[in-house]
Amino acid sequence: MVRSKVNDTYDFLIEIIKDQFTVNGEKKNLDIHRIDTTNYHIIHNNKSFKVCILHYDIQTNKFEIKVNEHVYKVELQDENDLLLEKMGIKKESIKKADGLIAPMPGLIIDIRVNEGQPVKSGDPLIVLKAMKMENVLKSPHDGTIKKILVEKNQKVKKDELILQF
Repeated sequence: MVRSKVNDTYDFLIEIIKDQFTVNGEKKNLDIHRIDTTNYHIIHNNKSFKVCILHYDIQTNKFEIKVNEHVYKVELQDENDLLLEKMGIKKESIKKADGLIAPMPGLIIDIRVNEGQPVKSGDPLIVLKAMKMENVLKSPHDGTIKKILVEKNQKVKKDELILQF
């Protein structure tokens, strides 16, 4: 289940089960054709809709979409977001990790960032060799590298702090 808030006004609960869409408990017969990564063609109730994703922020699950000639701002909340909200926890209040720790003991074989460098969520930071495998440790969020606490060819222990944001 996903909650979709459109233009901070309209609120929809959307459920997709086996290609069947339900919006606010009502089944919708949608014929969706993906044209490319950002463009779709949708037919609903014998009406044609051209949908284009203009902007998407993966961190906040916020979209800006164009449906035919109208632009809409859409915010999505997945089941985890809805559960946190039900518990009274705002997503914005969850603290971002201020450091990267070694998930296992190993050897630092590459450092792909520098202190002061801005990084995006998912950017590769460190390559850790453990059990004959190279593991690329990625940034958990957007931020700036404050301090790198390891060097190339240094052994690290599990849960050792590697760098700080």
